[in-house]
Amino acid sequence: MQLLVRIAVGYFLAATLVVALFRDDPLALVGEILQSIPASLNFFVMVAGSIPLPGLLGAGALLLVLMPRQGVFVRLSRGVLAIFACTGFYLTFAMLKTSLPFILPFWADPMLTQLDSALHLGHAPWALTHALSGWLDAGLMATIYFKFWVTPATFLPALLLLLDPDAARIRRFTWLYAFVWIGLGNVLALAFLSAGPVYRDRLLGGETFAGLATALDSVGVNATFMGAIYERLWQSYASAGAEAGSGISAFPSVHLGMATVIALYLFERWRFLAPVSLALVATYQFLSVYLGWHYAVDGYASILLVGLVWALLRRRAGAGDEAGAGALGRKTRRMRAPEASPIAAE
Repeated sequence: MQLLVRIAVGYFLAATLVVALFRDDPLALVGEILQSIPASLNFFVMVAGSIPLPGLLGAGALLLVLMPRQGVFVRLSRGVLAIFACTGFYLTFAMLKTSLPFILPFWADPMLTQLDSALHLGHAPWALTHALSGWLDAGLMATIYFKFWVTPATFLPALLLLLDPDAARIRRFTWLYAFVWIGLGNVLALAFLSAGPVYRDRLLGGETFAGLATALDSVGVNATFMGAIYERLWQSYASAGAEAGSGISAFPSVHLGMATVIALYLFERWRFLAPVSLALVATYQFLSVYLGWHYAVDGYASILLVGLVWALLRRRAGAGDEAGAGALGRKTRRMRAPEASPIAAE
């Protein structure tokens, strides 16, 4: 819990400094973020409430089964505090994300479009996904991509504090959570500032993704709540707003980053869920391209980087465990060593 709070506070202070340097009215923007905390909490409640009842009941039953019985009230109190910390963290992310175009212009979309084409033998990845998925229900795909993702991805540290008895694993995945939102979602997003396929033509002109717009309309995606989100984010960008969930950037994909973090957590804790973890990452990689949010390379980069950081954290934890075990063993041997006999010493 202390680690999460330290990261969230440090993140907010750093973001405030960035906003002060690059935005015209930073105090008003920070005030807008702080005022939107209640609305943001209500937003997450509404998202959860829109999930079908069997899904909610299943999630609730799973929480009850997984939550350790020892120290349950302490866990609940820490979990509630972590929810507020994660909400502040998420709003800080939104504040920074909406500020990225004030620091650098969008420049990477043409490069990412070409890279996608090169990696897929001259084919546009979005076209491949639509060619393979004419039978998919657009509403279900939008629900899986957004509603099933947003709460666990945003509040993962709170869920860990509630459900995981391993303090070292909680710390490790809290760092992974921060890496995705800050490292991928802010730092690398700024370095490779890009709008993504669904916004590229609006932003840069041309008809590179005119076929995608037609495909999203023909399969019914634009008629779902996802179509409203496309438009809301564009209007927020055009008006330089900083509401929760706003901001446009494509590379790398935070969606795939957090899906990979969750998949790695499931694998690390329950190895028999490895197929589920693979299916989870593959599903979100597919949907991120199918729905037009991302270039395929956005997800590939996120999966690779999150996997690398996870492996490094695991290796560091293993080295620390070995060092600790070695020190304990030496201490034990010293305690057990027989004292020199006074007679022998004479």
